[in-house]
Amino acid sequence: MAIGLVGAAYVLSGGFHFGAASSTVLVHKGTYYSLPGGQFNALAFSVSKASVLNGTFTNTYGINLYTMTPSELVSLAKTGVVGGFAWSSGRIANLTVTNLNLDVAAGQWDLVFLNADNPSPLNTTIVGFYTDLTVGPT
Repeated sequence: MAIGLVGAAYVLSGGFHFGAASSTVLVHKGTYYSLPGGQFNALAFSVSKASVLNGTFTNTYGINLYTMTPSELVSLAKTGVVGGFAWSSGRIANLTVTNLNLDVAAGQWDLVFLNADNPSPLNTTIVGFYTDLTVGPT
């Protein structure tokens, strides 16, 4: 499984760490990324206290969104199968505008965009953000 550029940015920067009083941008408004069939993009972050993920995005083919612990993400990367998660959106249909307002507990997390319904790499979906994707206080 491939981890997208946002997940790679996490590794290169030493991770995203939050706990400040204001929201922090994880993905900027106007960002688009391509997600081939059967692949996922993981956005890793950690929060020192209960926080909220907020943002509005759409996709062109259909995806599932998960919050996972780092060990659950490692399992997904190794097996290609979702073995565990803290929260799931269920299938988000193509061209659906999703307004994410998700509470997350203190800890290390991965926000995973999974194109699981389309196993062929040729069935690519585009995920586009209408607003910043942020993490901040509840």
